[in-house]
Amino acid sequence: MAGAEKIVERILADARQQADAIKAEAEEKAARIIAQGEQEAEKSRQELLERARATAEERRRRILTIAELEGRKALLAAKEALLEEAFTTALKELQKLDVSTYQGIIRSLLLASIQTGSEEVIISPADQDRLTPAFLEEINQEIKSQGRGGNLALVVEDRPLQGGFILRSGGVDINNSFAAILKMQRDELEPEVAAILFPGEEGGLKEAAPDGK
Repeated sequence: MAGAEKIVERILADARQQADAIKAEAEEKAARIIAQGEQEAEKSRQELLERARATAEERRRRILTIAELEGRKALLAAKEALLEEAFTTALKELQKLDVSTYQGIIRSLLLASIQTGSEEVIISPADQDRLTPAFLEEINQEIKSQGRGGNLALVVEDRPLQGGFILRSGGVDINNSFAAILKMQRDELEPEVAAILFPGEEGGLKEAAPDGK
């Protein structure tokens, strides 16, 4: 029996040794798997952090860009409002000119506009006291001496001319009101007015406008 017991003990010892080896190998594999999992988890965490940082940075850039564009739009709108106010004020000042100066401007406009000398000069009721038949007669005498008719007729019509006149010939109206003249010349005058309102700024309104807008 002693020999049998030794054999059993050897078998048990070998089994325990194999079990310990299997356990050690399993623990080692488990440790490697855990370590690999931790590495992959850390890698994923870093990737998520990088994506989060990139997303946050992109959002910050967008917010700053939008804020800059909105600021430039607001500046442009303010400049346009100031220019509009300047032209509106200029129109009002033209309407408030003294009689002599006002008649001088109308005289120059008439002499530059008439073709036959027999046109109708249409004015608003607000100008009846400044642009009188006597004033128009002076113009008629002047153009008559130049051999250009001299039969201009003064017509008062209820129109919102805001200064100036309309020259009618053969059913065709030529608008020489101050409002129409300023509107036609605004593109040419605007850079000069902008230079006065915003000294030291090159590019005027275009500089303030957002790219591509």
